[in-house]
Amino acid sequence: MHIAPERRVLAFGAHPDDLEAGAGGLIARLVAAGAPVTMAVSSIPNRYPERLAEARAGAARLGAELVMLRDDAASRVEDRPMHELVARLEEIVERVMPDLVITHGASDTHWDHFLVHRASLSAIRRTRCDVVMYDAGPPLTARLRGGLYVDIEAVIETKLAAIAEHRSQFSAAAVEGRREAARAIGAMCGLRYAEVYEPLRMYA
Repeated sequence: MHIAPERRVLAFGAHPDDLEAGAGGLIARLVAAGAPVTMAVSSIPNRYPERLAEARAGAARLGAELVMLRDDAASRVEDRPMHELVARLEEIVERVMPDLVITHGASDTHWDHFLVHRASLSAIRRTRCDVVMYDAGPPLTARLRGGLYVDIEAVIETKLAAIAEHRSQFSAAAVEGRREAARAIGAMCGLRYAEVYEPLRMYA
């Protein structure tokens, strides 16, 4: 994957903490390279004031711009009809004009994650950009076998600090569990720490 400052990046998450947990290392690397990264989060389903503050703190740790689809009250992804969700994501796509999109994977078993996966792909259907997909939870075995590995050793502490901002969702032990997950993924490809993605569309 080409990591360079001229690439505009748009990352989609269903909830606060999804992107930090699943793609925080890649986002941190892109920001460190000088690329502008926008994190678009679709919903805060509960504990609204607390989780909104956590979302802002997590994005700040990564150095990314945060865009909330709704920043005034709790909501669920499924509360919004699919055509409205797609239209809202299209507005963000048109503003950012991304060269790279990071989004939830099709095999993610969380229903909200799958809805954002479908909506984000529809929103970028006319946009020429690379697309990679992540799992917010532990990576699936099939993706580990055929995935795109990203070296995150230089930014592992940044990723973990961003996850730790989501105190309502991650205990200290759970944050360290993400370190061990990154170590295990790295061991599969000869790296100390890594994240794995499923490439959907890559331009030369």
